[in-house]
Amino acid sequence: MARLLNERGRKEAMTLRERMSEPTPVKIQTLRQRVQSLYQQGGSHAQSDTVLSRAFEELAHALEELQAADLALQQQRDEWLNKQAELELENQRYKDLFDHAPTGYVVTSIDGAIRQANPSALALLETTDRAIVGRSLAFFVPDGQRRAFREKIGELLQATAPQEWQISMCSWAGASLDARLTASVLRGSSGRPLALYWLIHAGAAPSTTQ
Repeated sequence: MARLLNERGRKEAMTLRERMSEPTPVKIQTLRQRVQSLYQQGGSHAQSDTVLSRAFEELAHALEELQAADLALQQQRDEWLNKQAELELENQRYKDLFDHAPTGYVVTSIDGAIRQANPSALALLETTDRAIVGRSLAFFVPDGQRRAFREKIGELLQATAPQEWQISMCSWAGASLDARLTASVLRGSSGRPLALYWLIHAGAAPSTTQ
């Protein structure tokens, strides 16, 4: 009986390698069928041997639990894929809004280094994405105002609401530009500043009529 099981075990090992590329549920179902077949082929010897019979039963039960666990993992994987698709869609929406916004939109680090700039901002500052990324936003402020601008960034990091102010800027080519900046802070869950968001409006702020 032991020799018969050993021979069948070697055959099972050979066919197992051939089924490794099958989907997991198919492999589990195939193993269940092979266990049942092996038990039936054992005939009366397997059925009369209490230990062997119990081993077959426990193996069959373990395969059922494995199949249930695999179904649960498959469900989690499907949920993860759905969530991933939602995040990708949301990211694409954000990118479309960012790229097509009529106002200049710039994202910087907390010290003012430019990370992203939309096409409107690039056109306003007469530069390219390749040239602007990594450069300080203060580069587009006249020399005499850069210190005050950096101090404004320090104040902005302490603010709890968006800040707006009028400022003179200059394009990459050196052309003067009157601009109105609206800046806000992106904070993490702990409240720590992570980035700065800037809206650059060309021209002076609209006057108010009393």
